[in-house]
Amino acid sequence: MTRNQAARKSLTHRNASLFYSVLAIFAAAFLLSFARAAAKEVSTLAALQDATGNTPKLAGHWQFNKDQSDDVRQKMQAARGDSGGGQGGGGGYGGGRGRNGEGRGQGAGMMDDLQTLAIEQTGSNVKVTGKSGRVLAQYPSDASAEKNASGERAGQRTTTSQWQNGQLTVVTQSPRGKTTRAYSMSPDGKQLYVTTKMENERFKEPVMYRLVYDPASGASN
Repeated sequence: MTRNQAARKSLTHRNASLFYSVLAIFAAAFLLSFARAAAKEVSTLAALQDATGNTPKLAGHWQFNKDQSDDVRQKMQAARGDSGGGQGGGGGYGGGRGRNGEGRGQGAGMMDDLQTLAIEQTGSNVKVTGKSGRVLAQYPSDASAEKNASGERAGQRTTTSQWQNGQLTVVTQSPRGKTTRAYSMSPDGKQLYVTTKMENERFKEPVMYRLVYDPASGASN
């Protein structure tokens, strides 16, 4: 073998080695990218399965339990700094008008709607309907043009819903403030809890109250 032939052979070997090295780098990068994408997909699927598995069964017809629920009017009065007592007790949506028109205004309208609840559920999809037939909560969210009790149109507010920590959480943001309402089952699974947090410029501090529901008479939950 001549010197030139040996040089060409050596160069061929180096080129081949370089080619395979570059090929190996690209292959490793591809495999790493594929592994990351697969891991992300598995993680997303696992999270979805976990959320579905931890979704409580809220479905049924529910009747407000006045005795076991918080006094909403009293909670609102305390948050506004009112010193006088309100009319009615336990649940706080009796007749008459409270200060700032709360008695039979927006607050009372919503409380009347919350006296009975009908909840339809298929897997993680849920629709909560109040006494008047108005949809109070829905997952996935449904942006409708329906007016709410205060006359605001849906375009003036935003509502988001999600399953979080074993409960359906619905957050409504409007020019009046922010309301967070969570639907969950009692520890023994026999009652429905509806926990509400209201943040409003009229209140010195957020209002928090819990309403308790029993299965409606004649209804099987």
